[in-house]
Formats: sequence, structure tokens, C-alpha cells
Amino acid sequence: MSLSQKILVCFVLLVLGLIPVQEAWANEPVSFRAMAWNIWHGGREDGEQIGPQRVVDIIEGNRVDIVAMQETYGSGERISQQLGFHFHPRGTNVSIHSRYPVLEDISVFEEFKCVGALLDLPGNRKLAFYSIWLPYNKEIWEEGTRDVRDLETMKYACDASRKDLEKMWALIQQRLSDPRYAGIPIVIAGDFNSMSHLDYVGPFRDQFDGVVMDWPTSHILTDAGFQDAWRENHPEVNRSADRTWTPRFPKQQQDRIDFIYYRGNQLVTRDAVVIDEHAEKFPSDHAAMMTEFSWVEPKFLPALRLVSYNIKHGLGNDGRLNLKRTASLLKNMHADFIGLQEVDNKVRRSDSVDQTQTLGQALGMHSAFGSFMDYQGGQYGLALLSKYPITKVQEVRLPTGNEPRVALACQVRLPDQNEIMVVNLHFDWVKDDTFRYRQAKELAKYLDTLTLPYVLMGDFNDQPQSRTLDLFLARCVEADKPEQDRFTFPATRPAREIDFIFAGSRDSWKIHFTRVLNGTLTSDHRPVLSVLSLTP
Repeated sequence: MSLSQKILVCFVLLVLGLIPVQEAWANEPVSFRAMAWNIWHGGREDGEQIGPQRVVDIIEGNRVDIVAMQETYGSGERISQQLGFHFHPRGTNVSIHSRYPVLEDISVFEEFKCVGALLDLPGNRKLAFYSIWLPYNKEIWEEGTRDVRDLETMKYACDASRKDLEKMWALIQQRLSDPRYAGIPIVIAGDFNSMSHLDYVGPFRDQFDGVVMDWPTSHILTDAGFQDAWRENHPEVNRSADRTWTPRFPKQQQDRIDFIYYRGNQLVTRDAVVIDEHAEKFPSDHAAMMTEFSWVEPKFLPALRLVSYNIKHGLGNDGRLNLKRTASLLKNMHADFIGLQEVDNKVRRSDSVDQTQTLGQALGMHSAFGSFMDYQGGQYGLALLSKYPITKVQEVRLPTGNEPRVALACQVRLPDQNEIMVVNLHFDWVKDDTFRYRQAKELAKYLDTLTLPYVLMGDFNDQPQSRTLDLFLARCVEADKPEQDRFTFPATRPAREIDFIFAGSRDSWKIHFTRVLNGTLTSDHRPVLSVLSLTP
């Protein structure tokens, strides 16, 4: 039964009075879109009426459910009224606009800088939501105001944001310390007026005039277990695509200074977008940051994050070998399991590095390597990184094709002591599928012997409706990608879907969602992310 059919059934039962409202919605999937947006002088920079209307157009057109707004400045009530939202202001600057009712004010700190609301989402789900604005000490965005040789001055310019966020976060923890808030997820969003330590990193320093900066402000929430929703969905740093400051002044320094952070096992991010266009004229000097969340029900926790990624032994599309860049991208995805293809182990072309061990150490994950063949003084194959202990490793030898091949099968123990098999593969790549299909049949035989639930991921080098893929569709449930964004190769202009994630047996798993993530520089493939859970 489709989601729309389920909703229709619930509606009919509600009308007939056969089930109570909360019971009807409690088991339905919930997703919501949250936005952080500084609308610039109440959105009125281009006119008292026109500007705020354009703000409404953008929120409404992107089907946003909750807005963390800054520089509300008298426009908030009108904006919420037009949207049909609940309006929760505090002072003149920060406000919350919510499709969902506000159960309680949970604001802390100065009224100009922080407003909080406990929101009532469908199915009696509670969300603690904060809209914040942070100050800065010195202008370093306007033309001629930033000296990239003076890192201390750059850091000082944003240090006021660190001081305020430290105080704010301490007060939020205190405010939510009562047991009645236990387990409620938290979203903190707004204009931070500081850059992120996840952006100004060594592998991407060329984008920032050679600057590497460990910005302190962004550490405060990530060190407290929050995830940066944008960077999680866009793990490869791209300064021009990431920036929220400033669409109105392209000659100024373009940086990401608006953020949506979240914490809570129930929340997973499905997508994140920067919105900086309007059919007539974009009304603000800040782009809007929007994240779509899914709510995972307790019976499906923990939700496991799986990534499949052909890393091309760390060789980027710029012709540079840079395994640190690969590690940076992988770390941002916060995956539980990462299946890597085209991995070198002490091969000369990749500086004789044990890439599996190096990446595992960089991410703090357990690791295993499967060798296809000896190559340039080392070995060439594939690898698995796991957040959880690997209790058994097996190389499943596949029929030799254009090159030798194995599948890497790892038994893993989850925190609840359940065990699963995680299987990573890389099939033959030649156009004639004879070798590839033989390899797939041998792997299918192995899967049929498994008694544990398993996930299967990798570079299949074949496309939907092929006999290779049909073998696994007959045994597993596919982690379907969105139809409009399913291509994984080549990374720069994807035109083929050849990387996949499956799960078996069919009744052992619930697939929450799957996405192809952005990444045009780090490899010739794009990574595939899937979030799924073992069924109770």
C-alpha cells in the first residue's frame, strides 16, 4: 500500500471515528523542511510590500514547514499570517514561524539573539527548535577588508560569535535538563556570522586563498554531538555552491555563515539546499538554508547510514592524488558503514600507502581490505569501513573477468548485539556483461547461504533492467534512488546509474531513503547514501 493510500485509509477511519487522531498519525512517516534565513531588514530592502511578499513566495514555494528567521524587524506577523503559520517571536530580531503548534516557549539568553519553541509535530512528536543570531567583531567580508596572511585577525573577527554561542548552548542545556525533555531532538538554526571548521580544511584550501582555519564557533555544537545538516548532505567542500553570504553582493567574500544543526537519533537528513533565487529579485543579502528531515520511529532505531563509493584510489578529477580529500568527504557523511571500491594497499601509484588503514584511522572506524590482485608492489581491491566491530571477514572469490574480482563480506556486531553481514562488491567493467553476470551469479549463490540479515553495496558496473541487477532484485529490496537524481557516473556529468545498495532478506529491512550525494572533484564516481533499519 502506498503512503497516499495509507493516509486515505487513516482519514476514512478518522471520519468514522474508529481510531483516535494520535493513533492514526503515530505510525505514519513524518518528514519536515526547516529553513534558516536572515531576511535582511524585515525583507523590506526592496519595498515595504514587495520584499516581504517575496519572502513569503520563497518559503511557500519551497514547502517549508519551520523557519528560523533573523532580522524579522516587524515583518514576522504578516509573513506567518500569509503562510498560515504559528508565529513565535522574541524581541525584534529572531523569530520562529511554524506550520506546527507551539507547545511551550523554551527561549534562553538575550531576546535579540535567541528564541526557542517546543513544537508539536504530527503523532505527538516533540521537537525543540531554536532560531539564533550571533554577532561578529570585525568586518572581513566586504571588498578589501580581509587579509588572508593575518589569520589571528580573521579568527578574532568571528570570535564574538563563539563567546555568545558558548553561553547560549550552556543555557539551552540547562533549560532542557528537566526529565520531561529527555529524548526530544533539537534543531538550532540561524545566522552564525562565522565560517565552519568543516569548510576551511587542508584538502580544499585552494578555494579559500590558501587559508586553513579551525573556526572555533562551529566546534561548539559539533563537539556536543550536533550534525551540520548542510555538510552532511554536501560532503565535498564547494565554496561557491555552499555559500550563504552573499547573493546580493557577489564581489564580497562568499562564505557559508548560516547553519542548521541537529541532534537526536530520531532525525535523519534527506536533503539540504541553498535558496538564493526569486523569479523577480531575491529579497535578502543572505541565501536561505533549507534542510529536509525524516523522523525515524523508535521501533526502527538505530537507523544505519550506508555509503557506497568508488574512490579511484584517491585520484581526483583534477588529476591530483589526495587521500586526505577523500577522508574529508567521507568523514562529513557520518556513515555507519562505507563500502569503498578501487582501493590500493601499498601500491606505488598511490605513494605505497595502506589506504584502508589510513582512511579507517582518519575516520575512527574499523576496517577490512579485500584483494583482487597484486599490483605495483602492493595490492589492488576494495575495502569496508565500519563504525561497529567487525567480527569476521571473508573474501568471496568471484570468476575472473577482465581482472580478478572478490566480494568482501564482513560480519558486524551492532550496539544492540544483533549481527549483520555487510557485503561490498566491484564487478567487471567491460561492456560485454558475460564476465560480470558470472560474477553476479557466484555472489548470489553466496548470499543464498547467509542466515543473517545482510546489506549489499558497491560498483555493479551495470544498469537497471540488466540481468546482473535482476539477480539481486529477485533476492533483495533495492534502496531506490530518487528518479530525478539517480546517476552516479561520471561524477562531473553523471549519465549512468551503476552504483547500488541492496538489503536482504526483504522482510528484514526498512529502507528510509537513498540519495546520490554531490561530489565532482574527489573521484570519478559520486557516493551513494542509504539510511535503513532492521525491522523489529
